[in-house]
Amino acid sequence: MQHPSPCLANTIIHPKTKEWIPRSFEDFLQELRHLTNLCNETKSLILFRGHSKRQWLLDSTFVRSFKTTLFGIQSYERLSKRIVESTACHFSLLNLFLLKFGVLACPSVELRAVAQKNGLDPWFEFFKRLQQYPEEDGFFLKGTNLVDWTRSSDVALYFANHMRIGEGAIYVCDATATGKTLQVVPVEEILEKMHSVGNSGTSLGAPLLFCPPRQIRNPRPKNQEVIYFAQMELRYDLETIWRLQEAGLTNETIVVKLVLPAGSEAKTGEYLAKKGVTSTFIYPDRKITT
Repeated sequence: MQHPSPCLANTIIHPKTKEWIPRSFEDFLQELRHLTNLCNETKSLILFRGHSKRQWLLDSTFVRSFKTTLFGIQSYERLSKRIVESTACHFSLLNLFLLKFGVLACPSVELRAVAQKNGLDPWFEFFKRLQQYPEEDGFFLKGTNLVDWTRSSDVALYFANHMRIGEGAIYVCDATATGKTLQVVPVEEILEKMHSVGNSGTSLGAPLLFCPPRQIRNPRPKNQEVIYFAQMELRYDLETIWRLQEAGLTNETIVVKLVLPAGSEAKTGEYLAKKGVTSTFIYPDRKITT
């Protein structure tokens, strides 16, 4: 989208973080529709991601787990510049990720057989399963390098409001502006490239967009309208990478962070309930226990 500006005069743009800060929930919805319309006008692929805490970064679950487990900091905190820019941090993150995926965990024989029969990518399906059902992840560093996005602003709003106390946020991404980032080779080849290229000290580049045309049908990702970006350069969250990309673009913005005002928790829940976007819709396969 071409360097968007808020449609409302009272929406503040934070001078440092570039966040859009609407005054009320109603203003938030208006700005969200405004950004959606801007992308739709140019027929761009618009994606949304909701955070129930404003300060959360666009990091994958694996990176969040790395920070909390090895450094004892909150998942939304940043490691120091000295640590992040060190080759030791790069190699540690990369090789712990490769230790998990390929040595300690991999697609089952059954999943590989189903994938081969139906023309699917077994590694993508394995990653997707861990994203949707994190309770099945048995490794001490949780998650994958995938970051869940959705085509639905309402689904993003659900996650932005889920168990929220205070300010949340929705990221609005013009995926078209990220360039040629669509994943076109099997995930196993990407892992091999991460091993060879990453361990040579070379940057692994911009986030890859994962949206295979053939996938195992599952009501949960279907209702959530999920699309994934893979965090390739694990030391840097997606927003940081995209801001660097934006600097080389002409009059284009990749991502906008829209702050969901504190105190709007109940009103947001009522709005979503009227649209049928409830926990039952988001998790249609979840067992109800009494």
